[in-house]
Amino acid sequence: MKRYYLFPLLLFAAAFIVDKQFYIGGFERTFLRTASFINYEHKEELIDELRFYRASGGKKKILVLFGNSRTMTFDNAYIESRYPGWILYNFSVPGGTSDYYYYFMTQFKKHGIRPDFIYFTVSPQGFNTTPSIAMDEVMLNGLPVSFITKNFTHYSVDDLSNYFAKKSFWNYQYRPKLGLIVERLSNESQIRTLQRFLSTTHTTLIQNRGSVPAAADYSASQDPELALISAKSTWRDFLSPFHLSQNQVYFTDRCLKTAQELQIPSLLLWARVGPHLRRLKNETTVGKTADGKNQTIRSLWQPVVNELAQKRGSALLDMNYGETIGCDLYYDASHLAAQCFPDFTDYLFDSMKISPFYRP
Repeated sequence: MKRYYLFPLLLFAAAFIVDKQFYIGGFERTFLRTASFINYEHKEELIDELRFYRASGGKKKILVLFGNSRTMTFDNAYIESRYPGWILYNFSVPGGTSDYYYYFMTQFKKHGIRPDFIYFTVSPQGFNTTPSIAMDEVMLNGLPVSFITKNFTHYSVDDLSNYFAKKSFWNYQYRPKLGLIVERLSNESQIRTLQRFLSTTHTTLIQNRGSVPAAADYSASQDPELALISAKSTWRDFLSPFHLSQNQVYFTDRCLKTAQELQIPSLLLWARVGPHLRRLKNETTVGKTADGKNQTIRSLWQPVVNELAQKRGSALLDMNYGETIGCDLYYDASHLAAQCFPDFTDYLFDSMKISPFYRP
């Protein structure tokens, strides 16, 4: 074998080693622009906490919530005062989707973890295969190589190549900006502020078992013009064009099936979004049926998810067009204000009773 055949392998190895030098000694604090990875890291700790609580004979019933950024702001103090017999373990993460939920359901099955009830949060946004802004955060931060490899037939070639490239080369994943590095190095208070924020966020997640409650007096914007701009931006970035992901349908079905096998009652949850985004999903044409009728995101997505839930003895809780809460305040087009989360909490606890497998 000629030695120059080894050159590509040596070049790859050198690039791999050099790439990791940026992550020695906390240097990444000079260019990180998000703290969402903290949420994903904490969920691995949370499952251990949940296992310990069950193994130690904890008396309270356990509610597990799988969700996204729309379901992160629950207040445990409110739950403890209103529903003292229950404890919430919140596995919500930014951008949470059904493949992430299914990964944890496989862990529940492996370790014999049986909560008393589970909610799986679903949304059209998480089922879209063609967002303008790539939604790869769940794969990169939340799913191990073993899970991706085992379920590779349910990811596109682009998803897989992107995953393994970014997992191999962290600078490709985080895209450090020289200007930001220089700015933070010249003003170290920015690095200290980021470090405090990361530490505070992690502590909050631990104390609240995965939730990040916000102060109820944190004012939600009621400017109708800003709300419309936010809705159009979300639509453009994540929902247009819209093509239903059969892979996310598959993972949602696996979640419900695994819950059935473990005899855990569960429901799908379509968390509420703002009125402008609700209108766009309900009225804007995104395709045509075989007989030429207009299709909206709601008409395309909701029947599929409803059928999926019914097949597994579950149901879809539609907070957008069905029975819902009275509070209608938002931080942006997608996220309920903290003032609404007491009502949201009551809605979840009241809705558990509709599951045919619910055990009061």
